[in-house]
Amino acid sequence: MPPQPTEAPSPAATDTPVPTAASVSRADVMRIYPQVNSRVVVVRHDGACSSPDDIAADAVKQMLDAAIVELTGIGDTQGAWRTLFDPTERIAIKVNTIGRYTTSVPLAYAVAEKLQAIGVAAENIVIFDRNTGELERAGYIINEDGPGVRCRATADYRESREVAGTPQRLSDILLDCDALINLPLLKQHGFAGLSLAMKNHYGSIDRPSTLHFDHCAPGIAALNTLPEIRDRTRLIIGDALRMCPFNWDQAVVGNALLMSFDPVAHDYVGMQILTDWLSANGGNPAAVIGQAGHLAAAAALGLGTDDPANIDWRELTL
Repeated sequence: MPPQPTEAPSPAATDTPVPTAASVSRADVMRIYPQVNSRVVVVRHDGACSSPDDIAADAVKQMLDAAIVELTGIGDTQGAWRTLFDPTERIAIKVNTIGRYTTSVPLAYAVAEKLQAIGVAAENIVIFDRNTGELERAGYIINEDGPGVRCRATADYRESREVAGTPQRLSDILLDCDALINLPLLKQHGFAGLSLAMKNHYGSIDRPSTLHFDHCAPGIAALNTLPEIRDRTRLIIGDALRMCPFNWDQAVVGNALLMSFDPVAHDYVGMQILTDWLSANGGNPAAVIGQAGHLAAAAALGLGTDDPANIDWRELTL
């Protein structure tokens, strides 16, 4: 069972001062298990999603602000973003646009807006997925080389890597970025139990169909060990504003975002949110848990932790 939310006490005058961006390094902020318990922030806002097709952008921005401060421990939002990202970097935002319901468009552009607020040029930000038609159907505006935030599909796959015994070429966008933000949607998955941060990178390679054996467990885990994914990922923001607990053409309101640096802990918490909803609504949480062997496989490879004893799960309600 997930931990019960607790209210953080108000700082007293004698408490340790809130860290500022100048007082901590990126490496300090991004530590995960086994260096420290891996922090996962879940922020909720009842006004964020009134229906699966109606996302309130202003509420989403408030949620991002609250989550980034809680995750990093840095007391101001711009300082937190500036610690994680350099204004000169090329930053890719990996969304999920397969199926009727996708990573929420207002969320992706709100993240891009936060990056621009710290000085990242709009043209150095690219929202991407595998397919132009899927991006367009989701409501994203394709912008391959014009002014403003870029949004495009992978144009080419390069540099083959072996992943769980299969050859996989990587998206040109992934290879060309300096930093990556993973923006998955919380969904049930017929093979893997759930699709969230780690499964989202099946959209970053050219032959994902070959990695669905054994409940995707070796494939998902091995894919996320690639340096091009592991080393470039600066932030994971799980979209549970709406989520798909049964199939990808049916969504329910979730009104939540998850934020973490640890993809395994992030997906463990996402699985708890998904299975809690299924338990409360006549679904089959055991099927999700039984199929989600990729969490333990990824933890065994050192990608993070799926042990709740090593997860610093923090709940915020706005």
